[in-house]
Amino acid sequence: MPKSMSRETTGDARSQLDQLKREAGSPTSAVGWAYGGETPDADVLYVSGVSGTVADPSGALDRALRVYRITGTEPADAGPLGGEARCGQGRTENGRYMTICGWADVETLGVVGFTSARQQADRTADFHAVRSALVQPAA
Repeated sequence: MPKSMSRETTGDARSQLDQLKREAGSPTSAVGWAYGGETPDADVLYVSGVSGTVADPSGALDRALRVYRITGTEPADAGPLGGEARCGQGRTENGRYMTICGWADVETLGVVGFTSARQQADRTADFHAVRSALVQPAA
C-alpha cells in the first residue's frame, strides 16, 4: 500500500502516539503513519508504535487498545518477536469495518489497525508482517 499523504488519515495514526510514548517512559523511537486510502472505498492500514522501556506490557496494551471502537479483544499469536498480542474487531464512526491488533513487550508497544469498506478475514498474518517490518531487534 502506498503511504498516505492525507492529513486526516495520517493524523489518526499519529493521534495515539502521545499515549504510547507515555507508556514507554523515555521512548527511543516512535512511528505513526497510515497507508492506502486513496479513494473512499480503499482499505487503510494505520500504524503506531514506540520503543523504550515498557514497565507493564500487559497494562500498557490494555490502555492502548481501550481507545478503539472494538467490542473486545482476544489474545493473538504475537509472532516470532514474542511478547503479548491482542486483536479485536469493530466499526469506525463512519461505518467501515475495523480490525485492531496491538502488541507489547518490555521494549516495544504498538497498534496496527486495518479498516475496509468490506468485512475482513483474519488479519493475523498481516499484523505479523507489519510488526516485523517495524520492530528491528538491537544488534
